Amino acid sequence: METAYAMALWKMVAEGMDAKKAVHALIDVLAKNGRSSLTPRIARAFLRIAQRQLRKDAATLTVARDKDERYAKAAVKDVLEELGIVSKDLKTQVDDTLIGGWRLEAKGTLVDASYKKQLIELYNRSTA
Repeated sequence: METAYAMALWKMVAEGMDAKKAVHALIDVLAKNGRSSLTPRIARAFLRIAQRQLRKDAATLTVARDKDERYAKAAVKDVLEELGIVSKDLKTQVDDTLIGGWRLEAKGTLVDASYKKQLIELYNRSTA
């Protein structure tokens, strides 16, 4: 129930309604229907939705080592242009389980050019 209210609030704000007005409208509707006790749970659900949307909209480049970052940024340049992402908005993180290569997660898209993926595929083909 609280997730539905939180999604409605998210949609109202995303469509251009002032956030303060949207929250007050929601509080008024909850009070009118005798559901004011849902307010804290709606707030937590709204937070989860917002975090999910931010992760979805963020662009993250994951590399195996710090020294691989420069090569990876050059390699993903075309993909970033295709997705309409400015390279200065790209966040970089190091994941030592990748062994080598890089992974780009942006706008719901995953481009995986890591050695880990290639090694797992090789293993799966050889054991099948």
